[in-house]
Amino acid sequence: MKFLNMPSFHVYFILIFAAASSSSLFRLSVNAHSHSTVCGDEGTSYMNDGRITQCRRLDALGAEFGWNYHNVIRNKSEKTVDVFFRAPFQSGWVAWGVNPGRRAEMVGTRALIAFKSSNGSLELLPFNITGDTKRGCRLQSSPIEVGFKVRNITNLAGYLSMFVRLDFPSTSDYNLSRLNHVWQIGEHVINQEPLMHRTTIQNFDCRETVDLTSGHSQSALHHRQHLRKVHGVLNIIGWGTILPLAIIVARYFKSFPFKSERWFRIHVPGQVMAYVIGTIGWAIGISLGNSSKNYTFTTHRILGITLFGVATLQMLAIWLRPKRNDDYRKYWHIYHHFLGYSLFSLIAVNIFQGISILSPAEKWKWAYVGILSCLGFIALVLEIITWTFFLFPKTQGIKSRNGADSK
Repeated sequence: MKFLNMPSFHVYFILIFAAASSSSLFRLSVNAHSHSTVCGDEGTSYMNDGRITQCRRLDALGAEFGWNYHNVIRNKSEKTVDVFFRAPFQSGWVAWGVNPGRRAEMVGTRALIAFKSSNGSLELLPFNITGDTKRGCRLQSSPIEVGFKVRNITNLAGYLSMFVRLDFPSTSDYNLSRLNHVWQIGEHVINQEPLMHRTTIQNFDCRETVDLTSGHSQSALHHRQHLRKVHGVLNIIGWGTILPLAIIVARYFKSFPFKSERWFRIHVPGQVMAYVIGTIGWAIGISLGNSSKNYTFTTHRILGITLFGVATLQMLAIWLRPKRNDDYRKYWHIYHHFLGYSLFSLIAVNIFQGISILSPAEKWKWAYVGILSCLGFIALVLEIITWTFFLFPKTQGIKSRNGADSK
């Protein structure tokens, strides 16, 4: 196996890292630019018919929102807006509403919630969303001060759409140049009572402030969503790819079965690179968590902090590892190896936890499964070779001697 000692070995490592990094960044770029601001066929048909004048896709749950602001007050006390809303629907309920408060949030929203009634027909009812609702109390239909008239409600091709005419009171609470609107999807309805929706991050992102007179939206979600993607990609590259590659180098190329004098010069820079990239991703995640007042993903946060702490301990080995002639060097090796393998397991679990929270396209999950599969295959092949050398260390030598004796 002398060919593994050749100088080009570290080139192969760099190429593997570059391929994994480029692939992940490409997926991020595609995902970041795949968002369309144009509504689907149904919303487009509403625009073509003149029923709405503007329509666009929203940032969460695959919803669409269109409107037609009638810039003529029909009477002195009302402002009229036609609203089109569309969201994925299989069963349960779909909601859209406005919040007269200072912020776009669930509590205080006057919502219109659509669902299938017991006889199979579609029904739309008004609801006041209060703090009690957020605490898990029953949500029952109640009158709202915004007048509404249902023009059309349909359930086609896995989407539920509603087209309603709203009459807003002429008060400062409903400023159509700065209207807070909220939308949501739930999976269960019992006796006209919508039950709690999921608690994924997309469900918490269903809110923004929009100017119905110009179409401009005011939302910090675009920036936050970008940071989440950067957080995920950096962690997959740093913790999830480079670090296990550096572990593989130390495990199989230190002395047995393949000896390479360059293993330490690859292992340590690889670990440092993984630590730096992973720490940047971790810091972004901590910042996102601290700025999220409405939700906390406790398990993911605890795993991330634990992961960073263990990784920091591993990095201290660069300066604090015992010298070769120290008596406790072998015990330190056991500790260092055990901590490294535990760290990798923790990383894999937390990356899948993060993917579950973000709920991105399935390709994200399968991309990381592919990375793990490649790493696992490499480790398995090298492990088989290691055990072969360990169990049959002298096979080559015995065959050579037998051949010489027979002569």
